Amino acid sequence: MSKKEYTLQALLAALERIVQGTVKRISKNRKLSVRAVEEEANLGNGSCYYYPEMIDAVKEAKKEIAAKHGVSLVKDTGFSKDRIKNEIRIKEKYKQEKSDLKTLVVQMAAEHHHLNDLLRKELAKTLELEEENKELKEELEKLKNQLVNNKRQSITLL
Repeated sequence: MSKKEYTLQALLAALERIVQGTVKRISKNRKLSVRAVEEEANLGNGSCYYYPEMIDAVKEAKKEIAAKHGVSLVKDTGFSKDRIKNEIRIKEKYKQEKSDLKTLVVQMAAEHHHLNDLLRKELAKTLELEEENKELKEELEKLKNQLVNNKRQSITLL
C-alpha cells in the first residue's frame, strides 16, 4: 500500500469513527468538519484537501447527520440579504451622521476663531482705555494740586 492510499484509509477511518461517535483523539461533542477528521486521523492541517473525494465524503456525512437530526443546512439567503441591506442602511446612516458632525465641528471652529478675535480686540481696547484713564487721573491730580497751590498763594497774598 502506498503512502497516499494509507493516508486516504486513515482519513476514511477517522470519518467513520466521528460519525459513529467512537472518537480517539478529539472531543465527542466536536462538530464534524474537515479539520476534525484530520485531527482524528492524526494528520496535518490541510491533509484532506489532497483528496477531493474525502471532502465530498465529509460533506455527505454532514448532510446525513443534519437529516437525521432534522436540521436544514440550506442557508436562508432572504434573511442574509435583509441583514446585509440593514447593515448597509445603518452604515450609510452613520456615515451621514459623521459628515454632519464634521460640518458642525468646522462651523464651531470658525465661530470660535471669530469670537477669539473679537475677545482679543476688546482686550486691547480695554488696555488702551485703562491707560487713558490712568493718564486722565494723573492729569486731574495735577490740576487739583495746582488749584490748591493757587488758593494757597492767593490766601498768602491777602
